[in-house]
Amino acid sequence: MLLKVIKYLGVLMLVFVFFTDSRDNTKINNGSFQLGDEVLISEKIGLLKDKRVAVITNRTGILSNGKYIFEALINKGVNVVKIFTPEHGFDTDDSYKNAGFDIPVISLYGKNKSFEETDIEDIDVLVFDIQELGARYYTYTSTLYMTMMDASKSGKKFILCDRPSTANLNYFDGFMLNEHFTSFVGMIPTPIMYGMTIGELGAYLRSYINNDGFDFEVIKMKNYTRKINYEDLNLPWVNPSPNIVSLESAKIYPALCFMEGTNISEGRGTDTPFQQFGAPFCNGEELTFVLNSFHLEGVSFKAVKFMPYKKISSYDPKFMEQECNGVSITITDFSKFRPVEVAIAVLYALRASAKEFKWIENNYIDKLAGTSKLRTMINESKSFKEIIDTYYDELEIYKTKREKFLLYN
Repeated sequence: MLLKVIKYLGVLMLVFVFFTDSRDNTKINNGSFQLGDEVLISEKIGLLKDKRVAVITNRTGILSNGKYIFEALINKGVNVVKIFTPEHGFDTDDSYKNAGFDIPVISLYGKNKSFEETDIEDIDVLVFDIQELGARYYTYTSTLYMTMMDASKSGKKFILCDRPSTANLNYFDGFMLNEHFTSFVGMIPTPIMYGMTIGELGAYLRSYINNDGFDFEVIKMKNYTRKINYEDLNLPWVNPSPNIVSLESAKIYPALCFMEGTNISEGRGTDTPFQQFGAPFCNGEELTFVLNSFHLEGVSFKAVKFMPYKKISSYDPKFMEQECNGVSITITDFSKFRPVEVAIAVLYALRASAKEFKWIENNYIDKLAGTSKLRTMINESKSFKEIIDTYYDELEIYKTKREKFLLYN
């Protein structure tokens, strides 16, 4: 009997040790993840020694503890001379004066969408640290490409701090950018969803800059893989722009950005922008029925009513203080969610069921899609499959190019 008890206790101890070790390993693994900016500060700060540094960033340029990158750099003795900010800016004035710092802040959302050569005459190194959403038409990708090109022309070193993407890194999809439709919402030579971290994207874009002498470096994250979802990292969330108000909004945004090229509300002016769409003349139930007929994986649709009631941007949202009938989108399986296909299905459903649906702003949809093919095929009532098949060959070519620049398994 005593022998049985000893054996039983021994098994319990083994189970206890196993689970204790598992918990400890989990803590170690979670604690060992580092953002690119944290690696720069902890291991590669020598790159900035005795240099005049400008940081291209916004409120998302933070460490895991929530501290801004430029504050952390200054605390390490780095000479941060300027802050450049993308669309939506950084603060309400033209300098950052919190926490005892007084640094000039220069907007990159002016006439030229990048810095002038005179802006960086007194700069040795540019450090880029901004959260993106994995979509070509989110303009921080354009800011990255344009500042890289201008840094190259001016002979300045460019350091890109990598960050985890809110998008699925194993997913890339959509029309490639046709150069005839290049704009600030379509600047980079990729499909709509490019399936790379900002660091990988930067390395990819570097290959398009014809300057062998361009001193460009990506600071990789530590202990990061393509299988890690953004929320698993427990990073502090900062809205990357005024209408991306949650991680869910960031994930669905690529599926509903096309609404900006139509007379349909994308939910701006509500508490859940880019998670619902509609208009006073829409029929939510009918739209839901059509969308469900596509049998799209990883997503569900629900008829809703909503009313845009607040002004967040410099202009009023569509249908301000008018009740809209439409559809809300919920991600049910992120690994299967394909936002570009959802976007095309939404346009297809709107064209089929809403007589008042139309394109606006001189076919702005073409700039978002990177081509006129999408609009033309929707107008011609081409099938959903025909539209997707149109860009298949280009996507296969991109797939081969992309693989050369992936930094994580």
